[in-house]
Amino acid sequence: MIVLPPLVDKTKPRPNRPDFEETYLVPDIETYTDFWQLIYKAIRTTKLYSPVQRNIQKYINSLFGYFGFRVHPVTHESRYFHAGISLDLKAGRKIYPVLPGILEYSGYGAVNGYYVLLSHPQIQTEDGYVFHSMYCHLKKPLIKFNSYQKMLREISLHSHPRIPVSEKDIVGLASTSGVSRDNHPGLYLQFSFRKFDTKPIVIDPVRSYFESTQENESANITNPEIIKELFK
Repeated sequence: MIVLPPLVDKTKPRPNRPDFEETYLVPDIETYTDFWQLIYKAIRTTKLYSPVQRNIQKYINSLFGYFGFRVHPVTHESRYFHAGISLDLKAGRKIYPVLPGILEYSGYGAVNGYYVLLSHPQIQTEDGYVFHSMYCHLKKPLIKFNSYQKMLREISLHSHPRIPVSEKDIVGLASTSGVSRDNHPGLYLQFSFRKFDTKPIVIDPVRSYFESTQENESANITNPEIIKELFK
């Protein structure tokens, strides 16, 4: 198990958060550069699996697929803060967990489409936050609770039953469900630290795999005419 120091006081509110999405905290990496470099380095020691069983950087769209500011590929909003990474994949590509974990949610959301949320208690913080991974825009979840298990989850405030998921289980298949680009199937992958009744802390998945990441090529594009050209 990896136990990290408290993270909350080294974060900031997610910039440009849209009204329809959950309130997140993100790393204040500009102010606490050394701290977050050590956090990402510690996460990398777990040797996360790739959700597509290949180098994920091969599939990240350089215009708007990285963590951070971008032009939104659906709404075309400029300076939209992307709280994960987006992989361009063939429809039906199998998606796998990045670590063994526990099933926390499997279902549908208007923005995320069909998605699966897993917790990974082998990475947590001193103040009780647990590492989570989320897999969005799936064709349908291939791991889920049955009706009886859903009832038990509601009664137990989502603490029981605990359904283990291995790194070899197929989470779902790449698709375009939810708010995603038409005819561009893929996967939205989000990493976060979560604790009951608190704001999640979302972190950069690329830095969790590699020492460095990169900025979206559309990060600083605000001219409407240039944005229009991007999507012709």
